[in-house]
Amino acid sequence: MTHYLKQHARFTTIAEMDTAAEQHILCHWDQMTKSDRRVLDVIRRYSVKYGAAHLKHETIEEAIGVSNVTVRRAIRKLVSLQIIEKVHYIRPVMSGLGANIYIILPFDDHGKMNDRDEADKPHDNKENEPISENEAFLSKSKKSKDLNNTSPKESSKYSTSLFSRMKDLLNTTIGNTKLAREFFGIHKAISSKMLKFDIYKDDKNVFEDLAYRALMITVMATKRKSIRNLPGYFHGVLKQLVDEMYFGDIFMCFDVPVEGFYCPE
Repeated sequence: MTHYLKQHARFTTIAEMDTAAEQHILCHWDQMTKSDRRVLDVIRRYSVKYGAAHLKHETIEEAIGVSNVTVRRAIRKLVSLQIIEKVHYIRPVMSGLGANIYIILPFDDHGKMNDRDEADKPHDNKENEPISENEAFLSKSKKSKDLNNTSPKESSKYSTSLFSRMKDLLNTTIGNTKLAREFFGIHKAISSKMLKFDIYKDDKNVFEDLAYRALMITVMATKRKSIRNLPGYFHGVLKQLVDEMYFGDIFMCFDVPVEGFYCPE
């Protein structure tokens, strides 16, 4: 018998769902708080098996260590941003008491980029337990759909130098490749201060990945608002990514069973 959650699935592969979740985060970086992103990741992890998650607020609270009020606020935000859909569900055996169903929605690039504004700154429910990839209902054999042409496309992570990848991204999005050198310089200034310590000396690729992610966030932001100082915005985003990767608890949040969903806050 088909599981009741499968009828709510919007994707045919794990990769498609992960891509959509990541694109939502990139697009709404300024509008989402750290808690919003963590709640989204919990929903994503619990959606791996059937494409949708049947969760109680308490389950999310326990997963990320936040209050009920914070979870409710985050869910309202995710719904309002059209990142997830919330479906009220009543189990007959529970006399009307139960959890809601949450579905991650496909990323609508054009629909989310029309409005621009000025900005100066950047559980115990067994059937829904997070599971490993080899148990997932989604077919890994299928490739995720290509992202919309207007979205930044991420190259193979380490196939070329970071500077070249930055230039390629800028060339295919905002068209100003001259800024690549400035963005790269900001990355070097931040990463070099940490790479000199033994504890971080082997993390060069991590810092490069964070820098490229910061640039993707910056590019996405230009499509919905006017940013007067792109290097300054990039610096703020990159510093936040680095701080939360190394000095916050965000790493725990992204320790997930789905390969390739590497998106620190």
